[in-house]
Amino acid sequence: MARIPGGFSSQAFAIECAIHEGRDGDARNLLFRALAAGQADPQTQRLAARYFDPKKKPRGRPKSAPAYWFDIGTEFYSMRGRGVKYEDALRKLSEDFGRSETNIRTAIAYYDESKAAHDEATAE
Repeated sequence: MARIPGGFSSQAFAIECAIHEGRDGDARNLLFRALAAGQADPQTQRLAARYFDPKKKPRGRPKSAPAYWFDIGTEFYSMRGRGVKYEDALRKLSEDFGRSETNIRTAIAYYDESKAAHDEATAE
Protein backbone atom coordinates (compact mmCIF):
# COMPACT_ATOMS: atom_id res chain seq x y z
CA MET A 1 0.00 0.00 0.00
CA ALA A 2 1.18 3.53 -0.74
CA ARG A 3 2.57 5.48 2.15
CA ILE A 4 0.78 8.72 3.13
CA PRO A 5 3.09 11.74 2.87
CA GLY A 6 4.33 13.25 6.14
CA GLY A 7 2.58 16.58 5.53
CA PHE A 8 -0.89 15.03 5.25
CA SER A 9 -3.56 15.94 7.78
CA SER A 10 -7.08 14.55 7.72
CA GLN A 11 -8.29 17.57 9.73
CA ALA A 12 -6.73 20.06 7.34
CA PHE A 13 -7.95 18.06 4.32
CA ALA A 14 -11.58 18.23 5.51
CA ILE A 15 -11.27 21.95 6.20
CA GLU A 16 -9.64 22.67 2.82
CA CYS A 17 -12.41 20.73 1.07
CA ALA A 18 -15.03 22.84 2.82
CA ILE A 19 -13.22 26.05 1.84
CA HIS A 20 -12.87 25.03 -1.81
CA GLU A 21 -16.52 23.98 -1.97
CA GLY A 22 -17.57 27.39 -0.72
CA ARG A 23 -18.80 26.15 2.66
CA ASP A 24 -17.09 28.85 4.71
CA GLY A 25 -19.33 28.36 7.73
CA ASP A 26 -18.49 24.65 7.90
CA ALA A 27 -14.78 25.36 7.46
CA ARG A 28 -14.86 27.94 10.25
CA ASN A 29 -16.68 25.54 12.58
CA LEU A 30 -14.20 22.74 11.86
CA LEU A 31 -11.28 25.08 12.52
CA PHE A 32 -12.79 26.35 15.78
CA ARG A 33 -13.50 22.82 17.01
CA ALA A 34 -9.98 21.60 16.20
CA LEU A 35 -8.33 24.62 17.82
CA ALA A 36 -10.60 24.69 20.89
CA ALA A 37 -10.04 20.99 21.58
CA GLY A 38 -6.28 21.55 21.49
CA GLN A 39 -5.88 18.74 18.97
CA ALA A 40 -4.99 20.80 15.92
CA ASP A 41 -1.95 19.44 14.14
CA PRO A 42 0.62 21.79 12.54
CA GLN A 43 -1.05 21.67 9.10
CA THR A 44 -4.40 22.65 10.62
CA GLN A 45 -2.77 25.46 12.59
CA ARG A 46 -1.12 26.83 9.42
CA LEU A 47 -4.46 26.60 7.62
CA ALA A 48 -6.18 28.50 10.46
CA ALA A 49 -3.51 31.20 10.37
CA ARG A 50 -3.99 31.67 6.60
CA TYR A 51 -7.79 31.57 6.91
CA PHE A 52 -8.09 34.11 9.72
CA ASP A 53 -5.27 36.42 8.59
CA PRO A 54 -6.87 39.67 7.39
CA LYS A 55 -6.12 40.71 3.83
CA LYS A 56 -3.66 43.55 3.55
CA LYS A 57 -4.86 46.71 1.91
CA PRO A 58 -2.88 47.97 -1.06
CA ARG A 59 -0.41 50.71 -0.28
CA GLY A 60 -1.08 54.31 -1.07
CA ARG A 61 -4.18 56.20 -1.94
CA PRO A 62 -6.81 54.64 -4.22
CA LYS A 63 -6.68 55.90 -7.80
CA SER A 64 -9.11 58.68 -8.51
CA ALA A 65 -10.54 60.03 -11.73
CA PRO A 66 -8.74 62.92 -13.42
CA ALA A 67 -10.15 66.33 -12.55
CA TYR A 68 -12.94 67.54 -14.85
CA TRP A 69 -12.70 64.32 -16.92
CA PHE A 70 -16.35 64.41 -18.01
CA ASP A 71 -16.31 68.08 -19.01
CA ILE A 72 -12.99 67.66 -20.81
CA GLY A 73 -14.14 64.53 -22.65
CA THR A 74 -17.45 65.98 -23.83
CA GLU A 75 -15.85 69.27 -24.89
CA PHE A 76 -13.02 67.44 -26.69
CA TYR A 77 -15.40 65.36 -28.80
CA SER A 78 -17.61 68.37 -29.40
CA MET A 79 -14.59 70.27 -30.74
CA ARG A 80 -13.48 67.32 -32.84
CA GLY A 81 -17.00 67.08 -34.27
CA ARG A 82 -16.76 70.73 -35.32
CA GLY A 83 -13.55 69.94 -37.23
CA VAL A 84 -10.92 71.21 -34.77
CA LYS A 85 -7.59 69.41 -35.13
CA TYR A 86 -6.48 67.04 -32.35
CA GLU A 87 -3.47 69.12 -31.28
CA ASP A 88 -5.47 72.37 -31.38
CA ALA A 89 -8.23 70.83 -29.26
CA LEU A 90 -5.67 69.63 -26.69
CA ARG A 91 -4.05 73.05 -26.55
CA LYS A 92 -7.38 74.89 -26.19
CA LEU A 93 -8.63 72.54 -23.46
CA SER A 94 -5.31 72.84 -21.67
CA GLU A 95 -5.70 76.62 -21.60
CA ASP A 96 -9.40 76.53 -20.64
CA PHE A 97 -9.02 74.06 -17.77
CA GLY A 98 -5.57 75.12 -16.61
CA ARG A 99 -4.16 71.61 -16.98
CA SER A 100 -1.23 70.18 -18.90
CA GLU A 101 -1.81 68.49 -22.25
CA THR A 102 -0.77 65.19 -20.66
CA ASN A 103 -3.48 65.63 -18.05
CA ILE A 104 -5.99 66.43 -20.80
CA ARG A 105 -4.99 63.23 -22.68
CA THR A 106 -5.42 61.22 -19.46
CA ALA A 107 -8.86 62.74 -18.88
CA ILE A 108 -9.91 61.93 -22.46
CA ALA A 109 -8.70 58.33 -22.08
CA TYR A 110 -10.64 58.03 -18.81
CA TYR A 111 -13.72 59.46 -20.54
CA ASP A 112 -13.34 56.90 -23.37
CA GLU A 113 -13.04 54.01 -20.89
CA SER A 114 -16.04 55.20 -18.89
CA LYS A 115 -18.14 55.69 -22.00
CA ALA A 116 -17.21 52.22 -23.31
CA ALA A 117 -18.10 50.64 -19.95
CA HIS A 118 -21.40 52.52 -19.90
CA ASP A 119 -22.24 51.54 -23.46
CA GLU A 120 -21.43 47.89 -22.74
CA ALA A 121 -23.54 47.89 -19.58
CA THR A 122 -26.56 49.46 -21.28
CA ALA A 123 -26.33 47.50 -24.56
CA GLU A 124 -29.08 44.99 -25.21
